[in-house]
Amino acid sequence: MAGIRVEITANSTIIDDTLQHAFNTLANPELMLKDIGEYLVISTKDNFDKEQTPDGDAWQALSPNYLKYKKPNPGKILQRKGGLYRQIFWQVSNNELAVGTDRIYGALMHFGAPRGQFGKSPKKNLELPFGDIPARNWLGVGKDDEEEIYLIIQDHLQANN
Repeated sequence: MAGIRVEITANSTIIDDTLQHAFNTLANPELMLKDIGEYLVISTKDNFDKEQTPDGDAWQALSPNYLKYKKPNPGKILQRKGGLYRQIFWQVSNNELAVGTDRIYGALMHFGAPRGQFGKSPKKNLELPFGDIPARNWLGVGKDDEEEIYLIIQDHLQANN
């Protein structure tokens, strides 16, 4: 994934311990990671629909100036044409799960950027970006996600018995 991905380190000792137990117990932990990945993609898209962070905080509203020019999907945050929303996926390799996007602008939308951070455009000599882009945390794991991940791990451990 060239765009953005997050590395999840659970803040929960219970999840850390349960995940470690799963890796030590399951013959194929990649099946569990795929289920967690599928869940996180769905959760991330739900957050897009609600225009909120993984912890449920609302994203900053679009600026009135940007709203004058935004087409299509006027008023929808981070969903101009839906490319970022459609390109959220998971990938499992070597017992590691990555969730993110291959869209390079995904990082820009997640972390934000002040006006002019990337210099000027060669053709029109305009600052890039031409306005401040606020950080809108769209990728990550919230408290509800941690609970669901724990349940997915438990399901795989129980199925293994």
